[in-house]
This record gives sequence, structure tokens and C-alpha cells, in this order.
Amino acid sequence: MNWKSIRLELGRTGEFPAGSVSRAYLLRLPLDDEDRIDADAFDRDPDKATVRRHWAAEPDQRGHVVRDGGEWQMRCDGQTRSVQFDGRPVRLGEQLCISDGDGITLPFRISSIR
Repeated sequence: MNWKSIRLELGRTGEFPAGSVSRAYLLRLPLDDEDRIDADAFDRDPDKATVRRHWAAEPDQRGHVVRDGGEWQMRCDGQTRSVQFDGRPVRLGEQLCISDGDGITLPFRISSIR
């Protein structure tokens, strides 16, 4: 299994035209040889799939990454957010979107993978 720590930082938005390093998520997920989420490794040990949310001026939140049907979600402190991986490789510099329960969708950039 190839479990990785993946940091997502807020991308460009109207409020943050340059993005923001102080608004980020740190995910722990298994990646396969093609840099896609390894669903089999995830299914063998789903408790290892964690998330930590860092947001300026708010306490950090911790939780787990889960699959609900075909959708990936982050569940932190009673809140659920959807992550749109869309089966694409998880690679440095790529962008993806995260939607919260209020219907707000924000862009995030993959800033590091370790």
C-alpha cells in the first residue's frame, strides 16, 4: 500500500485572488502506481484515510475520508464535504473542487504529496 499525505490549499477565488495557504486540508489516502486513489487499499483499511482541516481564525478540524456510493467525502467534526476527484490522478499542482453542505464549492490546488 502506498499511503500518502496530500495537502490541498485554497485556489483562486473572488475573495482570495491569489489563493490562500492558510485555508487547507491535509488528506491521508492510498495512491496506486498511476497516482489515482487506490480503492482496494482504501477498502482494506478505511480508518487510515484521515483529513485535517486548517482554516484561518477557526479551530482545526479532524476526521475521516469516506466513500459514499461513488462520491468521496470528508467528514470532520459533524460536517460533511464532498471532494471531486473524478477518477483523475492526484498530482502536484492539479486542481480539484470541494463542496460543503451549504452548496458552496471552492477550488483547491494540490500543493504537496508525501
